[in-house]
Amino acid sequence: MTGKFRGLAARTLILMLTVSSLAGCAKTAEQTQVAEPVAVAEQATEDQTEAPAEEVAMTELTEATEIKLVDNGVPAEERAGRAMRVLVINDDGFDAMGSQLLFDELKAEGFDAWMVAPITNQSGTGTSIKWNKEAHELVEYGDNKYAFEGTPSDCFKVAVNYIMTEKPDLVISGVNDGPNWGEVQFNSGTVGGAARAVRHGYPAIAASLSYLGKDFEPFMPAAVDFTVDIVKELNEEWKAGEMLMPLGTGLSLNYPGVEAEDVKGIKFIENEEVYTDFQNYAYNEEKGGIYNSMDMEKFQNQLKNPEIETDLTEANRGFVTMTVIDANWNADQEKVDYMESVLSDLQAN
Repeated sequence: MTGKFRGLAARTLILMLTVSSLAGCAKTAEQTQVAEPVAVAEQATEDQTEAPAEEVAMTELTEATEIKLVDNGVPAEERAGRAMRVLVINDDGFDAMGSQLLFDELKAEGFDAWMVAPITNQSGTGTSIKWNKEAHELVEYGDNKYAFEGTPSDCFKVAVNYIMTEKPDLVISGVNDGPNWGEVQFNSGTVGGAARAVRHGYPAIAASLSYLGKDFEPFMPAAVDFTVDIVKELNEEWKAGEMLMPLGTGLSLNYPGVEAEDVKGIKFIENEEVYTDFQNYAYNEEKGGIYNSMDMEKFQNQLKNPEIETDLTEANRGFVTMTVIDANWNADQEKVDYMESVLSDLQAN
């Protein structure tokens, strides 16, 4: 396992053991081959017995790693004989520069690349899906390349349920021709498509170029190259029979739209938690109506404050930001307990 992802995978492995999630997914790789991706537990020895969750939580890391998790039900032997299968989706449309470059570069690197992307631009659609009364249009316009009438989430779902005869090992949404940090992630079709894949059990990456402007083309190749570098790192894990990512995990990255020499580094950082309210609605007198607008003063004030460090600020300061996501809508137990106590007097009827 490469050093970059070893710590995250190991910590998540202990967490998964602690909550005893292995009991429900201890199937053989052959049993899960045609099912939705699940975590598969292989016992280190035939006579190994399952310890209570409390004891497992205290197990040393070296002992915990004796249990090998294989995601997507694909055994290491099969992985050695074929290329990793990567599905590319997006919200910019099937002909978007970022996804086309990404698809071509993945193919050039020897990956089994597929692309299913919207026929029209679907920016801002989040995790939504379309409920058409009429049939959705599907166009095959190249080798493993499809355009579909729907959102990024629709594209993911039609790819894994209809188009692809074998499931993808990794889903990549992007590379988007604009940023997806801060509150933007709520409405982002790029992040929404990746989150949908994660929710279905697929490792997924939402890749975005953090550049506000229409003249983004000169910066896109570097963002694509970086995304492919991540795939190559993950491929080493996959070939070794390890997890690409912990089950139910994704990655949202923003690559800065700056010259190569001005990229300052990589930061694993949380998504902005504070609602900045710089994206809002206002009446435009010239246009005579209410329009979506950006309060650039609020935006710039965040960047000027060195004490504020979020995915939004750091991507705009020249860093590649990497935010680990889980597409989990459940609050932590402390918040659950609080709300349960507040509403304890409620009656169902």
